[in-house]
Amino acid sequence: MGTFNYFRGSNPTQHHVQLPVYREVTYRQVWPGIDVVFQGDQRNLKYDVVLHPGGHVDDIRFVCEGADHIHLDDAGNLLIETSLGTFTDLKPFAYQDTGCQRQPIDCRFVLRSEADGSKNIGFELMEQSDPGYPLVIDPILSYSTYLGGSENDVGFGIAVDASGSAYVAGFTASTDFPTTPGAFDTTFNASFEAFVTKLNPAGTALVYSTYLGGSGSEQGLGIAVDLSGNAYVAGFTSSADFPTTPGAFDTTLGGLQNAFVTKLDPAGSALVYSTYLGGSVTDQGSGIVLDASGNAYVTGSTQSADFPVTPGAFDTTLSGFQNAFVTKLNPTGTALVYSTYLGGSGSDQGNGIALDALGNAYVTGFTQSSDFPTTPGAFDTSSSGLQDAFVTKLNPAGTALVYSTYLGGSVIETGYGIAVDTSDHAYVTGDTASADFPTTPGAFDTTFNSSFDAFVTKLNPAGTALVYSTYLGGSGFDRGTDIALDASGTAYVTGFTQSADFPTTPDAFENSLIGPQNVFVTKLNSTGTALVYSTYLGGSGSEQGLGIALDAFGNAYVAGVTASDDFPTTSGAFDSTFGGVQDAFVVKFDFVQSFSTGVIPNLTETGPIASTIQVLISNDNLFNVSTIEIEAFYLSGSNRVPYVHELFSIAPGTVMSRSYFAADFPAYEIQYFITGDTAADVLVSVFPLDNQENAVAAVSIIRAEAAPLVRITPVP
Repeated sequence: MGTFNYFRGSNPTQHHVQLPVYREVTYRQVWPGIDVVFQGDQRNLKYDVVLHPGGHVDDIRFVCEGADHIHLDDAGNLLIETSLGTFTDLKPFAYQDTGCQRQPIDCRFVLRSEADGSKNIGFELMEQSDPGYPLVIDPILSYSTYLGGSENDVGFGIAVDASGSAYVAGFTASTDFPTTPGAFDTTFNASFEAFVTKLNPAGTALVYSTYLGGSGSEQGLGIAVDLSGNAYVAGFTSSADFPTTPGAFDTTLGGLQNAFVTKLDPAGSALVYSTYLGGSVTDQGSGIVLDASGNAYVTGSTQSADFPVTPGAFDTTLSGFQNAFVTKLNPTGTALVYSTYLGGSGSDQGNGIALDALGNAYVTGFTQSSDFPTTPGAFDTSSSGLQDAFVTKLNPAGTALVYSTYLGGSVIETGYGIAVDTSDHAYVTGDTASADFPTTPGAFDTTFNSSFDAFVTKLNPAGTALVYSTYLGGSGFDRGTDIALDASGTAYVTGFTQSADFPTTPDAFENSLIGPQNVFVTKLNSTGTALVYSTYLGGSGSEQGLGIALDAFGNAYVAGVTASDDFPTTSGAFDSTFGGVQDAFVVKFDFVQSFSTGVIPNLTETGPIASTIQVLISNDNLFNVSTIEIEAFYLSGSNRVPYVHELFSIAPGTVMSRSYFAADFPAYEIQYFITGDTAADVLVSVFPLDNQENAVAAVSIIRAEAAPLVRITPVP
């Protein structure tokens, strides 16, 4: 893993050279039959306690030297108060690998007092473990919850608001699907209904949850959230009494099945607008995205020759058995801004949609049409196999294609998810059965592995060439279903795999396929050449990851479906018990790199040391943007009071400066959180300045001296 050199101060005895670096270090037999494993993870340090058969959990004792006070909060997290601030160790998660599954074991921290008044830290199992298998206690697991009732429940789409609340859309056949008092509809109406659920940021409770449907069948397939907390859902319905609103674009079911677009208010208690979208045959809404004005852009498929289109739109005529469509709905849901078919003489379907800052819509899906509309100079203008993925960029007026290309090899491909970065590169994921699917030199995996592999492809802004393209999979069936991007252009992909050799990273939450089919969550670096993080996620049944979204800090939220009664959930999560035939699930991964200066004293007998605090941030990566969150606190008695909270991006190869007031504070602390795979290239230095604006060198802290904060690491 390489070596590090440390030269601090002028004393040669404090200089250390050629220090080896390891990803994982195991201390064996710390207590009889018990190992402690330390792991380097995204520049943080985590530890697992491993009890081998014969080890006793009561033997585990940790002592924190230098701690002023140790206690547990109401959630069971361990709080360690020191002169450098309060450090948090999250409520532990324990499990046993039994060979075919990972079995969660309820576990908690316990504090025990010694004769000298000090406290040691241990663990207590709240349920019986199997003494024949090793037990692993992992104190840093984020939230993971079931979401469902006693029948079939599936989470398809997920979105996240600025506070970290997750919104999920899907469908349910459960009459006891969890709803909340005062929600729009708390009564099950038919065989399958759409649902919309909002979870709180901790994943411990529902903010609201509602059915959405009529007396037929519905599925919610896509969801988006605006800055006010309104949720927009796209899907399909066969109900003539699907709930619509007066004045909406279309309040009448037009065929056997129509798409729908529904806007739900922030409380989840009422419809802002709700409309059918379709013609006289069958239509489906698959993906939805919003612009800053509240216009909703929807893609899907239609078999209706009378699907509503607008004059001057790119294509106003159904060309084959089934075409994709792209529709822009005005902010009130009362009219179409534009609406167009997209397809050829075969069968075509839009699955995912994204939007750039200018209002260009990017769509992916599949086409079986040899005459699917492409543009001159596009990456691939010829159909290559039985079915290809496509990537199409539509201008803001919906009247013309900016570019349109096939994406595939000689067999079958489907594009499922699409995202766009700030430079207008389009990123697509899906699946391919082609050994000649187009990949790029140096990409993570350029060799076809199985019957179907997932793929991740990045196109240049003109749609004329691939920036990178890679397979993602093993020797079984693999599919990428959704993709999201952080500010640095790092791609986060979810889907599902049947491959026992699906590529994972050493810090994966699960590095083995447990059931016949598990979710995967993969973070690919910005050049598409390597995995930053990749893990299985699931139990002994079958799972699918179907939606992924990121918050502003780079935390990933995944929704999908599981048939496993041992799907990994976390203590305190909304629902840790499998409810029925299959349940939806919602999982949060935290990829933020977090650092703190610790508490810096700022008073002497003669007055304050610093009047202001200068924070210098430099992004030494020459190609990618990084996102920085800064929080500043001052101490008032025993309280840490926040007084600064900023979130901003820093361009490649640039330096930024921030100044914060400090003169009246007896002590202060600066925390900063770095998002993106450029984080290793971001340097942060904190310089307290006196009233003459001179740096107070004695308390200047550079990033190498800052302590990693104990926050949730990239596990579900």
